[in-house]
Amino acid sequence: MPLPRRSDLPQDPQLRALLRQWASKFVDSDAAIDRVVQRTINVICDSPDLLDGARMNEALFALLRRYAFDENDLRASRQATDIIPDFVPALDKENTEPK
Repeated sequence: MPLPRRSDLPQDPQLRALLRQWASKFVDSDAAIDRVVQRTINVICDSPDLLDGARMNEALFALLRRYAFDENDLRASRQATDIIPDFVPALDKENTEPK
């Protein structure tokens, strides 16, 4: 698929559909897919030279995959933060006063 002009990238429905399809292989929610797609498009618009060369699709896929992994890492860290309070015993006066 040839890439559209830089000015058309943010609104190109074919590019968004392709990126959404790829992102759906790595993240599991529509919100996460949208974030990964938008982040990928933003970087392409800011640095179009990242896609120079004969392997544009591979470069685009690698960029999207990196952001999908970032998204998964963020989700995992949020889940870990939510779990931690369950494992930390509640402090009460008996446990905090010196004996």
